Amino acid sequence: MLEGKLKGKKVVVLGFGRSGQAATRLLLILGAKVTVSEVRSREYLSGSLLRNFEEQGVTFETGKHDLETMLQADLVIVSPGVPREIYAPALSSGIPVIGELELAYHFLSPRVKIVAITGTNGKTTTTAMVTDILRLSGKRTFVGGNFGTPLSEFFLTGQPADYVVLEVSSFQLETISQFCPDVAVILNITPDHLERYRDFDEYALAKARIYENQGPQEHVILPEKLPLPLPFPRSKVYFFGHQPGGLGAKVEPGGFRLFLPEGEEFYSFAGFRPLGEHNRLNFAVAALAARLLGATDRGVREAIRAFVGFPHRLEFIGCFGGVYFVNDSKATNVDATRKALEGLVGPIILILGGKHKGATYRPLIPLLRQKVRLLILMGESRYVMAEDLRGVVETKIVENLEEAVALAISEAASGDTVLLSPAAASFDQFENYQERGDVFRELVLGYAPQFLGEDNRTSIITYH
Repeated sequence: MLEGKLKGKKVVVLGFGRSGQAATRLLLILGAKVTVSEVRSREYLSGSLLRNFEEQGVTFETGKHDLETMLQADLVIVSPGVPREIYAPALSSGIPVIGELELAYHFLSPRVKIVAITGTNGKTTTTAMVTDILRLSGKRTFVGGNFGTPLSEFFLTGQPADYVVLEVSSFQLETISQFCPDVAVILNITPDHLERYRDFDEYALAKARIYENQGPQEHVILPEKLPLPLPFPRSKVYFFGHQPGGLGAKVEPGGFRLFLPEGEEFYSFAGFRPLGEHNRLNFAVAALAARLLGATDRGVREAIRAFVGFPHRLEFIGCFGGVYFVNDSKATNVDATRKALEGLVGPIILILGGKHKGATYRPLIPLLRQKVRLLILMGESRYVMAEDLRGVVETKIVENLEEAVALAISEAASGDTVLLSPAAASFDQFENYQERGDVFRELVLGYAPQFLGEDNRTSIITYH
């Protein structure tokens, strides 16, 4: 454990985003001597933020990650977005390298129960679902991790909680050491971030680290089918799906069934609002995880009716002249776009494109043939996509999102659904997927009424 061992120690924090800032504040409380190493130049950082930390004794090194500084540290705290080759020399020199998640974990009370959720898609939604179920069961809960609030904030804010719900990325799991959640969840593993990993196997093994420190007293929840074998857990294993078998969660027509050590429970999906079969599956997983942590069956039933989902995740924007518009900007990889297409009934005008992440787009072909009548490709990845999807459906190529929306509106007919589900990252043209989704919404609400007619929100869009 790190408690009591960092006072006066030289700690280098690599990266000064939200997790780096939270880690720095925690390290200062622990009495460490902190140097922040940030590749961005000083003028791109908040001056008042820098001055505040400098007044507390933090040294800043901007514009690069200096190897000599790193090799003089007693401990390196790495932010999730920092490439592994940056801190590899520290590892080779025997200097401990951990992430903010691992740092904060060492200071959690043993009485605090942790559920950690990872997967290629659905992490954020499922994290929020678990949180809602626990809170509606009367549990004091902190939610964070990759979800947006670093775990270190749990200590910095002094928020009272007995349960911690964490969204955890593969990047964060690369730098754990002792992190051990009471309940670990892997929702799915499909090709993603291949620009960072050598191959799909390495990416999958990073995800599997979520349960590597668990023992027989902990729980792990896994999909009924995995794309490749993973290390066998030492913890209690639960499976979920449509035919999972054994302990776990099973989605059925109209509801889902939990198979718990103490018995079987059925919950109806009546009143459940999020769109798509994958969200029903995510909720069943969330209910299983929450029940294993002590949530009540009443909390599960109330959350079914209360949960409304998030912007940018199959978000229905409106219906104009009989044309439906759906914002799924959060779909930053092929599997997420596949799930969106599975959840909608055609004909669909699909907008794809953004920053290419290394995976092939060919798994979309069957659904494109089945449901998409026009494919619009945009952004940095448009020509890679065009090559992968050549000859599948009618395809048009544009440069940016504004051109894509204008083209979709001009081509749309009553009964069509215009779907933004990019299957690519946003960083070629936007700060993040939220900005991309917000721009899509603004463009639709700005132009669609002019060319297609006023919003008809009484129209019913059909989803599977």
